[in-house]
Amino acid sequence: MRKVKNQRVLRKIADKTRKAGKERNIAAILAIVMTTVLFTTVFTVGGSMIEKQQKATMRQVGGSAHAGYKYLTQEEYDIVKNDKKLKEVSYRIVVGDARNKELNKLQTEVSYYEDLDAKFSFCYPEEGHMPEKEDEIVVSDLVLDALGIPCEIGVKVPLVLNVGGKTYEKTFTLCGYFQGDRVAQSQVAAVSKEYAAEVAPTPTTTAMGKSLDVSEYAGRIMADFNFASSFRLEEQAAELAKRCGFPEEVDTGINWAYMGEMDLETVLLIGSLLLVILVSGYLIIYNIFYINVYHDIRYYGLLKTVGTTGRQLRKIVRRQAYMLSLYGIPLGLLLGIAVGKVLLPLIMNELTFTGTTDTEVVLNGGIFAGAALFSFLTVLLGSIRPCRMASRVSPVEAVRYTEGQGEKSGKRKTKKSRRVHPGEMALQNIRRNRKKVVIVVSSLSLALVLLNSIYSFVRGFDMDKFVSNMVVSDFSVADATLDNLSVTFDSIVTDGVTEEFLQDLKEQKGVEEIGNIYMKELFPTFTDEAYTRLEEQIFENEETRTTLEYLAGEEGIEWIEDLREERYIDGKVYGIGEAVMEKLENPEGTLDWEKFSSGNYVIASRFRTVEEEGVDFFLPGERVTVTNEAGETREYEVLAVADMPYSCGLHHFGMFDCNYILPEEEYLHFMGEQNPMRTIFNVESSYEEKMEKWISDYCENVNPDLTFQSKASIVEEFDSHKKMYAMAGGLLALILAMIGILNFVNTMVTSVLSRKQEFAMMEAVGMTGKQLRQMLCFEGGYYAVFTGVCAILLSVFFNMTVVRMVGEGLFFFTWRFTILPVLACIPVLLLLVVVVPVICHKKLSKESVVERIRLAEV
Repeated sequence: MRKVKNQRVLRKIADKTRKAGKERNIAAILAIVMTTVLFTTVFTVGGSMIEKQQKATMRQVGGSAHAGYKYLTQEEYDIVKNDKKLKEVSYRIVVGDARNKELNKLQTEVSYYEDLDAKFSFCYPEEGHMPEKEDEIVVSDLVLDALGIPCEIGVKVPLVLNVGGKTYEKTFTLCGYFQGDRVAQSQVAAVSKEYAAEVAPTPTTTAMGKSLDVSEYAGRIMADFNFASSFRLEEQAAELAKRCGFPEEVDTGINWAYMGEMDLETVLLIGSLLLVILVSGYLIIYNIFYINVYHDIRYYGLLKTVGTTGRQLRKIVRRQAYMLSLYGIPLGLLLGIAVGKVLLPLIMNELTFTGTTDTEVVLNGGIFAGAALFSFLTVLLGSIRPCRMASRVSPVEAVRYTEGQGEKSGKRKTKKSRRVHPGEMALQNIRRNRKKVVIVVSSLSLALVLLNSIYSFVRGFDMDKFVSNMVVSDFSVADATLDNLSVTFDSIVTDGVTEEFLQDLKEQKGVEEIGNIYMKELFPTFTDEAYTRLEEQIFENEETRTTLEYLAGEEGIEWIEDLREERYIDGKVYGIGEAVMEKLENPEGTLDWEKFSSGNYVIASRFRTVEEEGVDFFLPGERVTVTNEAGETREYEVLAVADMPYSCGLHHFGMFDCNYILPEEEYLHFMGEQNPMRTIFNVESSYEEKMEKWISDYCENVNPDLTFQSKASIVEEFDSHKKMYAMAGGLLALILAMIGILNFVNTMVTSVLSRKQEFAMMEAVGMTGKQLRQMLCFEGGYYAVFTGVCAILLSVFFNMTVVRMVGEGLFFFTWRFTILPVLACIPVLLLLVVVVPVICHKKLSKESVVERIRLAEV
């Protein structure tokens, strides 16, 4: 058979066919636009959040390089530098750290940096240049502010340096500065190579396989490098060590900004979201092209009579889909970016790393490509079956085609003539094309189910749970470093509530009760009897052992056994007042303040398993030993077992945390005088607003080292959480609802237009316009009933399974069953399904019966 070059003709036919149905094209383009908007929003918000979290993590880590080797000699660094598989290599030389008293709360490391490594480490000067002369230095604006020095090139910067245990005092000249980052684990200062060589010469002995302390870091080379890709960083670093001839024990630093792995729940959530969008987009696009093909079925039949093959017809329909995508996808991308710009700040403001980055949308080729690809895939999938249907049409059947004639109706029984109700006729019409019914009902139900699920989820947010977990009083005051998770543990101040603040607080009107919380991290000591009890409860308990192995990992099992032999576990000793004791959670035993304050008793903590089950270290009535910093010990009887509220304790946890709680007076007498770690207090309701203003001003202007948390601010944070979920979910549900409504409108309009001849024949044999309108309204009503039933059943299922499961992952969620949104939307749906058919019939009635019959015969 001879192959004919007819691509140009097929394109021309496809374009002519597409241009002939302008109204239908608008519906198709709108469907593609809305589908693309959904995909673009997901990719824009998701992609921006991933990139910003990665950058925020880099800032906390203090570098952007993929990985690095620590504590090298010059010879070892040269080996790394000459490796040909590395993309970039640079280094810094450790000098020491600044010990000026003004920098006590701003840890500052001093090193020599190569230019590239300074850029890796975010300390390349924004003003000025890198140090060249022996006395030149580059520091951050935060360090200069702490020292009280202006950000001006040429000013003198006096520093007290600790270099390998030796103290040096030197006045440097500022040759450059950069914007410091408060979330970084430490600030940095860059000195010249000449000065580094003078006070911290690089050792020639290897440190590999050895355990160095801080005093031995000076002069060591820290090599930072980038591989060709950021995948498999641990394996690539191990392979590099092998190529360099380094032992496996080489101290390696992997930048965990590149190691972010999504947990299974997050993967399932994102996958489900993309699937919902894909399905909703598929339903409407499939339905539109399905209807379009049926609308033009006679036309395709005529094309077949003149020799057009099924394959060519598929190309014609597919080209129409592709051309409509060229209009819909770009517009959807632009609108999706606009929606993403609205949603991203709302979502980012609820995340833990919000303070470390901005909320501007990140735009890159990957976001556009991903959204466009998924949108195009949806169009492609939606057009497959309509293309196949067009290719299989028989010329004779196509010319005689009436909608739904291919459906099997079973055996027909001969009945006597009777009066037929419009509702029965509508039901028969609905049954003629069950596929269309399934598609429209599915599309409308999907939006209602999602809306109900979002409403149920947000409705389950329990403000009392949220507030009680975050605060146990009207106000809480502590040092600004205490609850800042970006601050290294060594830099946290646990005695920052000053005597001056407590005195000023007592003078304020409306203060009802004040409770102080003191804390020291002290490893508990055990008598033989007490440790035997600990062995039984912890190390020999299957649940706790599983938790320990889960937390420590496979390599940590040996470490746990070593701890058992050394009787060394983590722990803290708290001191509390009566106001705080009343806030202790899950008490076992009697919390009697009068008995507790005698100084003979202690309250013990619990070990928490992976399943959040509490296992008592010790039981009420047993005796334990508490040790202070001087090594002195005292024996106490366990009065009760209880949990310290999260908002009252230290937000850094060890593997075990065998904690003891003493009364305030006994704590200060045994542990020594100190300032409180945290102070909580309540005020009369009429004074809450005044107190909020006073304490805000105090923490900002009088003592900036302090920070506070109030119940009012927590309530505001809770409302912000609800707003974020409601806005994001509501917008998604709205777009899906628009898709469903467009699907229904397109179905009804096309159905009415494609049955012009049929309706004309019915009117010709006596059916009135009123009866025809009633029949069309009944058709729409059936769609509404089917949608309502389907939406209610699915909403009940999703509410009791998915919503409940996802919600229980939030500590402030209380599941409540509801289908109120579905019930509320049904009247709106009924109105829609009545109004659309009436409008369609009104448009149809503008033509006479004779004109419609003649038009159909043409």
